[in-house]
Amino acid sequence: MLLALDIGNSAVKGGLFDDDTLVEVFSVEPTPALSGAEASAAWADALAPHLDGHAVDRIGLVSVVPAATTSVTEALSTLTEAPTTLLRTDMDLPFTLAYETPDTLGVDRLAAAAAGWMQYGRPNSRSVLVVDTGTAVTYEVIHRDGVYEGGPIGAGPALMRNALQAGTAQLPDVPLTLPTDPVGRSTTSALQSGIMWSLVDSVRGMTDRLAATLPDAPRLVLTGGWSALLAEHLDRVDVHAPHLVLEGARLLTTTEATEA
Repeated sequence: MLLALDIGNSAVKGGLFDDDTLVEVFSVEPTPALSGAEASAAWADALAPHLDGHAVDRIGLVSVVPAATTSVTEALSTLTEAPTTLLRTDMDLPFTLAYETPDTLGVDRLAAAAAGWMQYGRPNSRSVLVVDTGTAVTYEVIHRDGVYEGGPIGAGPALMRNALQAGTAQLPDVPLTLPTDPVGRSTTSALQSGIMWSLVDSVRGMTDRLAATLPDAPRLVLTGGWSALLAEHLDRVDVHAPHLVLEGARLLTTTEATEA
């Protein structure tokens, strides 16, 4: 059994794989006020219930929060003796990395791109666009020749809402739900429409723009927390894979273990 962990800005998401089957998914909230041994102990307490009863053989770790990486790794060492693979851009990858600054490429993006390409692009030599919608909205462009080209980064709905609150004096906090009427006939619905319909329309426009740079019609793969909403409102979605980063962590970790 393999444990995949995705340490993000808002939560730590985990998945337990029995061979290539995802059998359990969980999420753990961070404790930013703690540090050092206290943080490691808190992570161990939070992760332990999800690992209880599972014989973990290997761990794949994706992290875009360096401060939490050490604490989570130390916590895991108290819970299991399974070796941990920390995903990085210089490991063996299923595509050629054409990104100009690989040292600044988020490994969550790398994992999503790897899974998108290996599962939905490489088998038919078809280009892939992966859209991951969470705290940020990221796009991964993989050419049909097996070249990862990069992709834009934008703000997710929560960041847009926070920016509007921080930059204005009178706009309230609102639930991030999609109103059926886009006009916005109250301040609440106006904010919701501006934030949520902007997400839908920006993803639609950006994926069309990116597709035009590729030699074929790419497969569009959606993942992340807002992917289900986008899947309902975009005209063409080939795959909705909400746990694609965890899948990528499994695939890259398994590949490295096999070649070691």
